[in-house]
Amino acid sequence: MTVSSSMSYFGTALLSLLALNNSLAGAYRWFNWQFDVTCEATGLFVPSDESDLIDFVKDHYPRRTMIKPVGNGHGFGNLTTCVSDGETKRDSYIVSLTNLKELHVHKNNNTVTFGGGWDLIDLIPTLHHHGLQVSNLGSEMVQNYIGAATTGTHGTEKQKQNIASQILGLSVLDATGKMHVIDKEQTPDLLNAYTIAIGALGVITKVTIQAEPVSYLKRTSKVVERPSNITQLYQTIAGFAEKYEQVNILGPHLDWDPATKEPVPRTNITLVYWVETNFSGVQNCSTDFCANDCARCDRSYFCYDYKMNAIATPPTGICYRGFMGQFEHFFPMENLAAAGTDYFNYARAQGSRLEPYLTGNTLTDGVKGYESDDVTVITRFVKGDKHWLSPVNTDNLAHNASGIFATLGYSWLPTYNNFTTQWFFQDLRASTFRSSARSTISTYASTIYTKVDDWLEIQKKNYPHCQFLNELLIDALGIDRCKTLFN
Repeated sequence: MTVSSSMSYFGTALLSLLALNNSLAGAYRWFNWQFDVTCEATGLFVPSDESDLIDFVKDHYPRRTMIKPVGNGHGFGNLTTCVSDGETKRDSYIVSLTNLKELHVHKNNNTVTFGGGWDLIDLIPTLHHHGLQVSNLGSEMVQNYIGAATTGTHGTEKQKQNIASQILGLSVLDATGKMHVIDKEQTPDLLNAYTIAIGALGVITKVTIQAEPVSYLKRTSKVVERPSNITQLYQTIAGFAEKYEQVNILGPHLDWDPATKEPVPRTNITLVYWVETNFSGVQNCSTDFCANDCARCDRSYFCYDYKMNAIATPPTGICYRGFMGQFEHFFPMENLAAAGTDYFNYARAQGSRLEPYLTGNTLTDGVKGYESDDVTVITRFVKGDKHWLSPVNTDNLAHNASGIFATLGYSWLPTYNNFTTQWFFQDLRASTFRSSARSTISTYASTIYTKVDDWLEIQKKNYPHCQFLNELLIDALGIDRCKTLFN
């Protein structure tokens, strides 16, 4: 069955409007979701269909044009940022796939094939119409599906892998305009290379995923007061990790005290956990989600809903529109108590370094720091996988490891879009664990990303002119052959 784009429920606001015409617009300024990462390309191209995209890519291959497909820009970094005019001697185009909305439901095995234009907010209700849902989601229902999957987005559940693991096959366009069809049956290794491609292996135009029948969840939120001793606190958190199959742990927190010039711990935590249910008499989770300043999270309540609405917030439930910073660390769940304690104590010890950034003291050249809202630690869980560039790939795990990873997400809300403050927090990353923020993949290759060299060979073979990269990817992946592109 085919579902046309007119069936979409909400649409993608800006790019959908632009996509009413097949466009080769003039200079185009792009922003991410919170307007703190931006670039200005030569133009925006919105192909009317897959053939139109192939023609465009073929035409620009001999010109070596920089090409960057974008979804909704729902990320905290500049992983998928385009190359701005003037950064190289080449033209640079942003490509939106918002018109690629073909969708086929295969009822015999509950698989679904759909184009790169589908955003989760449209895809989820469309699948629901057919009695289906995806296996797992992150906390928000706003990303482009392929964009979320191919950057390693995950939810929280110990027996669920990241979103990319739902993909059974995909079609990807290389730099020459040649289409490659990759699937789990015929080319399983290549599928593991492309499913988390972080925007560097061409344009993924469609995917086939394994869906599942619609189900229901009960979501419970519970405030838990815990001891101020951080070691004891993380032993308790590790106990919750063992107890609950699907849980999100909010807290502990750090508040900046301008009087003592120290980050002050708050050790109260909120457990949010889900259990399967047959109760379908009410669906009220999507009207009472505490995320993103829609309501207080430090309260106890429960709700029932369809699985997707119980897990993820729709755009109407995203009430905070200010600036946000976040980085995330991954490690085997067995190390949660020790790692959580070490990370938190390390963050607490940064008072002398944080002071100039979080007070009104002058930094350099008359620039002042801006006080940040509290830092919140968010703990989630995800099952490991075999994707080559996945932060939870199971290569080289200890033989007795469970294969389940804990993630520590450090989130903060600066009162002003001050890059110095935001990236200073990023610099608090410890390098002993796997990180999803600004990490240099090549430094982990020998122990974690064991197939990164094979991945780079694919990138070199199919994309010899570095057209789908940006400066961050070139530096992070150690692609030396492409460094001369930039002035």
